[in-house]
Amino acid sequence: MDVVQKSEAFLRKAIRRPIREVRRLALDVKRLWRLWFARRSAPYKKIFIAGCARSGTTLTQRLMGCFEDTFVNRAEAKYTRLDMLDRPESNLVVKRTDRGHAHLAKLPAAIGLIYCVRHPYDVLTSSHPESRAERRFHVTSERWLAEYEALLRLRKAQPNRAIVYVRYEDMIARPDEVQERIARAFDLRPRIRFSEDAGNPIRATSLKKWERNEEYRAISKPCPRRSSPG
Repeated sequence: MDVVQKSEAFLRKAIRRPIREVRRLALDVKRLWRLWFARRSAPYKKIFIAGCARSGTTLTQRLMGCFEDTFVNRAEAKYTRLDMLDRPESNLVVKRTDRGHAHLAKLPAAIGLIYCVRHPYDVLTSSHPESRAERRFHVTSERWLAEYEALLRLRKAQPNRAIVYVRYEDMIARPDEVQERIARAFDLRPRIRFSEDAGNPIRATSLKKWERNEEYRAISKPCPRRSSPG
């Protein structure tokens, strides 16, 4: 059965299915056509940005926009969003949602991964406008542990996967070096140096705030000690 016949079969089934299944079938059809198209042209290079909140995922998302021929999805999304994008650019980038860690271990091998890390004390004492009215600090210890355990599950499930780790501290201190390392890992060409991007949110004052604040040091003492993921 060729691609057209398979697509027609999907559509015939869709007429008799609930809305949720119709949407799933539509996604299947889109993926089918994407595979068919890929045989006739160069495939997309897909990159997924993951990591705990307040670890530099937004900063890395901004950096990826500094590469040529690269589309960065502005909204957070599941990695399946990469299969839905129809873009003229060759490189597609998506940043995880706040529940992305729940599915990280199932990330397809064909999707490249950038994983952002930051000193856990800085993560746990960082605030955010979206949650400031609910709690003082954005990331709870439960969220941090869930993110870390998701990374361990991924490494166990895919022991041979290449992961590009981006340390928040390096991004702040040496942004262009981080950009060059990502470029080498994914064979990307810089459009502009990240340090020259007028809109980048690099702030050196965000480093090691817990060391400069006695209260933060006291709050961070119960933080669980874990080995480095690198």
